[in-house]
Amino acid sequence: MFVFSVKAGRKKMFIGLAALLLIVTAAIVLTKLHNSKPIASAAGIKYSLSAATNEERVAFLDQFGWKVTAEPVEIKEVLIPAKFDDVYINYNNIQKEQGLDLAPYAGKTCKQWIYAVTNYPQVPEVRATLLVYNDRVVGGDLSTAALDGFMTGFTGEQESSDYSMKVLQSSSPASEAEAKPKASSALPANAWPTD
Repeated sequence: MFVFSVKAGRKKMFIGLAALLLIVTAAIVLTKLHNSKPIASAAGIKYSLSAATNEERVAFLDQFGWKVTAEPVEIKEVLIPAKFDDVYINYNNIQKEQGLDLAPYAGKTCKQWIYAVTNYPQVPEVRATLLVYNDRVVGGDLSTAALDGFMTGFTGEQESSDYSMKVLQSSSPASEAEAKPKASSALPANAWPTD
């Protein structure tokens, strides 16, 4: 039989309890951080970025009041270019306005999920596009497929800082000939935006 005794003064006891309290607090904080859902903030409003499942992607759009088809109309992989041209700079400006930024994902391949929005007022065929990387929304927009349509952030508010499709196709054309989109061979097949 072994007997083990420790003689501890008040100072050693206080240091031991403080260390134990620090370890427990760190464990709780790390657990909360690990289990917390990713969020973004735009105009003082926080929203979840979770997008691992179809239900989470639909719920993401529902945070902004959008009702979408139960299943996406298109799913594909897209490459965020390593160097942004004028189109991507303008598109990333929309992302920054909604608390996101594509710059950290430059050169990476994301999954693009496109849903049909069923409750956008007075505009038919509006699409919600989500760019998802590691099960979280990293970018996206609401847009129409029409060449003279619009592209805006997830709030759907078309303000002067949002971009029409013509602006995204050409930053400031001097003539009608320059306003035409580039030939499909000039852009990779999986580049964004493609519609």
